[in-house]
Amino acid sequence: MGDELKSFFEKQVPLEEEAWKDLQKVVEVRDLKRKEHFLDQGEICKHLGFIVKGYVRLYFLKDGDEITKDFNFENSFCGSYASFSLRQPSRFNIVAMEKLKLYTIGREDLFRLFDKYPSMQKLGRLSMEHMFIRKEMREASFLLDSAEQRYQDLLLQYPKITQRVPLKYLASYLGITAETLSRIRALKS
Repeated sequence: MGDELKSFFEKQVPLEEEAWKDLQKVVEVRDLKRKEHFLDQGEICKHLGFIVKGYVRLYFLKDGDEITKDFNFENSFCGSYASFSLRQPSRFNIVAMEKLKLYTIGREDLFRLFDKYPSMQKLGRLSMEHMFIRKEMREASFLLDSAEQRYQDLLLQYPKITQRVPLKYLASYLGITAETLSRIRALKS
């Protein structure tokens, strides 16, 4: 298994050597082609992924329209944690937007590692805290900030996002039309 995952984990929480060896036994490498789905809406999420290369878009399909929920880039996790944890159908899709390499782990293996190793449990907690904080800040931004401010904040968080993500998906993520995003971008130029 690649050094990318170990390096990421070590920056978060140093793993016991035994935990790392145990993790290596259950993690699988998965490659997805561009536009290939990691998870389909209505399917139960059986694996979480750690993205090594590429990025995914999380989106809802409602009345034939795609509504972008989020993006997950390199050195981040992807999956529907609610579906994974509760064993309920996912309410959104996850699609590879570029050629994707990720490491995946199944529910039983992950929960067994959480129970066995304090470092893995701490890593899980820190990952959930990061996800929760990010979600809370996004919700507040939608309620309190203008579209222009949401776009500026996105650029601060991901300076090169406009080079990787098509504008129609950025607009959907920001909750605006592609035309509105074009106007905002023209004003900022």
